[in-house]
Amino acid sequence: RKNLESALRFGSILLVQDVESYDPILNPVLNREVKRTGGRILITLGDQDIDLSPAFQIFLITRDSSVEFSPDVCSRVTFVNFTVTRASLEMQCLNQVLRSERPDIDEKRSDLLKLQGEFAVRLRQLEKALLAALNE
Repeated sequence: RKNLESALRFGSILLVQDVESYDPILNPVLNREVKRTGGRILITLGDQDIDLSPAFQIFLITRDSSVEFSPDVCSRVTFVNFTVTRASLEMQCLNQVLRSERPDIDEKRSDLLKLQGEFAVRLRQLEKALLAALNE
């Protein structure tokens, strides 16, 4: 907890390892539950308000590639998977070959991948809206 408070105040990078199950004290940080008071940005940890530096960053790390996080956590963080798989190596090789041999196709491919990601986000939004409408 002291490391978290210090990182929040001084804008350090906090590295939290083995987050297969993380401490709920991180929830206000992950939710970005901040309040502004007299030009100060504060975040509440437990019963204490702590100054939040805009330079603060937190990285949650796990070594277990099979760990599944709840949708709640997934919606609040950005995941970066550093697991090397056959498919990821093939993708990297394809990227390099296309970039050097056919930059025009590489650019189209990049645009299509970006569009695919945007459609996936839109699909999730529509699914949530549909569920909300069905619950009413």
